[in-house]
Amino acid sequence: MPFPQDRYLLLDVAGVDMALPMGAVAEILPVTRLERQIPWPKVLAGFMNLRGRPLAVIDLARLLDPGRAATKLDLYSHVVRLADGHGEGDVALLADRVKDAGLIAEGISEVDETASANGAVSGNLLIQGQLVPVLDVGRLLLLEEQARLAEIAEALQTRLDASGDGAP
Repeated sequence: MPFPQDRYLLLDVAGVDMALPMGAVAEILPVTRLERQIPWPKVLAGFMNLRGRPLAVIDLARLLDPGRAATKLDLYSHVVRLADGHGEGDVALLADRVKDAGLIAEGISEVDETASANGAVSGNLLIQGQLVPVLDVGRLLLLEEQARLAEIAEALQTRLDASGDGAP
């Protein structure tokens, strides 16, 4: 793994600091109402209506620990929308909170791909004297999960368009 030259967003995910490359971040949003239905995938916290488009919000804590209960939203919870080309369609990540932005790593160590869910953690960064797992957004979801989210988003977009709440 080459030494990272990117700046990083520091997230609190179920009490664990995790890093996300700033280049993968489109925007940081406060949590609003999330629509969630059964039998949607458990890693899906729900969908937000973002400017008339459905935004799939992935529960990072549940993705990394599938047996965990759904994350409880509070005043400090944040939704990190991924930039185009990072993830499949309009996808965001739910974190307990965004702690810092623009941090630079002082060092890196690799992590065995089998050591995390879907191989989502690609390494550990040394940030401010602390080892922090770094997320690889390209490996957060399985292909089947990406296809299912796209299918649900398409149905929600049709419903938003019919209700007049969709983007023009």
